[in-house]
Amino acid sequence: MNLNQKCINYLRCLSADMITTANSGHPGVALGATTIMYALFKDHYFYDIKDHNFIARDRLVLSAGHASALYYATAYMFNFGLTEKDLKSFRQINSKTPGHPEYGVTNFVETSTGPLGQGVANAVGMAIGQDMVAKRFNAQKCPVIDNYTYCFVGDGCLMEGVAQEALSLAGTLKLNKLILLYDFNNVTINGSATLANSENIAKKFKAMHFNVIKVNNANSYYCVTKAIAKAKRCTQKPSVIIFKTTIGYGTEKAGLNSIHGTPLSVAELNELKLKLNVENPYNLPDDVKNLALKTIQKNSNLIEKWNNMFAIYQTTNPELYRQLLSYMENKTIEVDKLIKNDMLLQSFSGRDANEMILKELSSKMPRFVGGTADLAPSTKAYIIGGGDYSSKNPRGKNIHFGVREHAMGAICNGLTLYLNSPTFCATFLTFSNYMIPPIRMSALMNLPVMYMFSHDSYKVGEDGPTHQSVEQLSMLRSIPNVNVFRPCDIRELICCYSIALSSKTPSCFILSKQTLQNQYADFKNIVKGGYILSGNKGKVLLLATGSEVELAMQVKKILQTQNIEAVVASFPCVEQFEKQTTKYKNDLLSRAPIKVSIEASNDNIWYKYIGKNGLKISVENFGKSAKSTDLDVYFGFTPNIVANKIKKHLKNFE
Repeated sequence: MNLNQKCINYLRCLSADMITTANSGHPGVALGATTIMYALFKDHYFYDIKDHNFIARDRLVLSAGHASALYYATAYMFNFGLTEKDLKSFRQINSKTPGHPEYGVTNFVETSTGPLGQGVANAVGMAIGQDMVAKRFNAQKCPVIDNYTYCFVGDGCLMEGVAQEALSLAGTLKLNKLILLYDFNNVTINGSATLANSENIAKKFKAMHFNVIKVNNANSYYCVTKAIAKAKRCTQKPSVIIFKTTIGYGTEKAGLNSIHGTPLSVAELNELKLKLNVENPYNLPDDVKNLALKTIQKNSNLIEKWNNMFAIYQTTNPELYRQLLSYMENKTIEVDKLIKNDMLLQSFSGRDANEMILKELSSKMPRFVGGTADLAPSTKAYIIGGGDYSSKNPRGKNIHFGVREHAMGAICNGLTLYLNSPTFCATFLTFSNYMIPPIRMSALMNLPVMYMFSHDSYKVGEDGPTHQSVEQLSMLRSIPNVNVFRPCDIRELICCYSIALSSKTPSCFILSKQTLQNQYADFKNIVKGGYILSGNKGKVLLLATGSEVELAMQVKKILQTQNIEAVVASFPCVEQFEKQTTKYKNDLLSRAPIKVSIEASNDNIWYKYIGKNGLKISVENFGKSAKSTDLDVYFGFTPNIVANKIKKHLKNFE
C-alpha cells in the first residue's frame, strides 16, 4: 500500500470513529469524499497554521457542513491545532468540533455552514472580495493577494436555490479563483438524487460559464490532485470539479441512502478498520506523521516565499503598499460628523436619507461595498460615485446581485468575512422573507452586515398586499443578536448607523419610501434606542417607530385639545433600548399610566411595554391595492382615528 492511500485509510477510519463515538453524525460523506479532502490539504491548501488571519491564505468553505467529521479529521492529521480530545468530543457541548463547522469556535473554520447551499454563496462572496482586493493591489511579479476559495459541495447544496443564484452570478463575474469541489455521489437522505433531480449538471455549469472538470474515480489520489491543479490553471472562469464518489465507501451500506446520517455500529466500525488495516486511527503512524510534517514544511516554505515577495512589494511599490495598509485599516467612523448640518434640518424619506449617508460613509470606508437585488433606483441603496463592480471594473463598490435576495444576503456574509468590514445589501421589506436564512447566519457569526429594507409598510400603496409589509418587523426582531432599526428621520438614521458600526452584529435598516418629518431629537437620547421625544408626564404614553412617530405627534396634539396629556416616545431600535439600565427603562415607561403602541406591523413585542391595560394599534391583516392615503383610513392610521381609539380605550379606566 502506498503512503497516500495509507493516509486516506486512516482519515476514513478516524472520521467514522468520531461519528460512532458521538453516536451522531454523517459517515456517508466522510467515507466517500476522503480522497478529495486529503488531496486538497496535502497539495493545494495554502494556509498558515500559526496565523489563522494570514491575509493571503486560501479559503475553504464546507458548504456540505455535515462533512465536518472528515474536515476535522484532516485538520488533525495536518496539525491545524485540534487534539485527540477535540476529536473525541465531536458534537459535544462547548467542544471545538461541533456537528457543523462554526466560525469563531474552531480557528481554521472560515464560515459557519450547515444550511445547504448557503456556503456556496458565502464562497462566492469571498471570491468577490478576493477579486476586488487582488485587482486593486497586486503588482506585476508581486501578486500578494492570490488566494483561492475552495468550496466543498454535495448534491443537496446544488439543489438549493440559493446555490444556483450565487453560481449564476459567479459565472457572470468570471471569478476564476473560485473552485467548487463537488462530491457527486447521487444519493440524498430520501434515496437516489434522481428522485428529484434529473438535469445534466455538467451542461448546467457550462451554461453558467464555469470551467467543468470531471473525475470518474474520486478514490484515486492522483486523479483528484491532478484535477484540482488543472482547475487552478483556469484564468477566465470559476471551476467546478465533479468527483464521482460512493457514499459510505468501504462499508456494506456503500451507495445506499441509509448510510447518510447513521453512525456505524461498533461492529461495523471494527470491520472497516480491519478492512483498511487501521488499528487505532487516533494514533497516526510515523510515516503518516512525517508526510503531514513535510506538507506543513512545504507550506511554511511557500509562506516564507510570500513574505519575501511582500517585502519586495513594499520597496518596489511603496504607494501601492501604503494604499493597501490604509485599505485594510479599521477606522472609527463618527457618522454624525459626516453629515452636513443643513441636512439635519431637512425632512427626507428614509431611503433618500440613507443614500446620502451611504455616499459619505463610503468615502471614509474604502472596503464598504454592497448592492441591491436589482432595486437600486427604488431602494436608493447605492453608493453615488462608487462605480459598478464587474469583471471589467473590480474597483466598483456597487454590486449588481440581480433578483437574487437569498444569495445576496449569503454572498454579503462571505464578503464581510473576507474583507473584515461591514457590507450592505438592499431590497423591499416585504422581500426580507427571502433573506431570513442569511440574516440568521450573520447573527450566529456576529457579522456586521447591513440589511437595508425600504418600502417599509402598507404606505407602498398601489403595488398592493404582496408588497405591503405586515409581519416582517416581527420576524426580524425575533432573530437573536440582530439590531432592527426603524428610524423616524435622518437624525435617528444617523444614530442607527453609529450603533451598527460600533457593534459586531448584523443590522436591519427599515427605511420608508415616503418623506419623514424631521423631529429634531438630540443624538444623545436617540442612541438609547427608545427615548422621550415630546412631553414629560401625562395620562397616555405613545410608543411609535418610523413614520408612525409623526402620526403619534399629531395624535398628541389632538388629545391635548381635549385635555388629555400625552407623552410621545420614539423607539428606533427596540434591541438597543433593551440594553439600557432597568432604571432608564422603568423611568421611560412610567411617564403615563396608559401605554399605546403605534406601529404599522403586527409585532406583538409591544405588549411587553404597554402591559395588560395598554392599547396596541397595529396592522393585523394584509392590505389592498390603493393610494396610501386611502390605506391610512382602511388600516385606521389617521390622527383622528387613532385619537378616537385612544379616547375610547381610556373610558375603560375612568
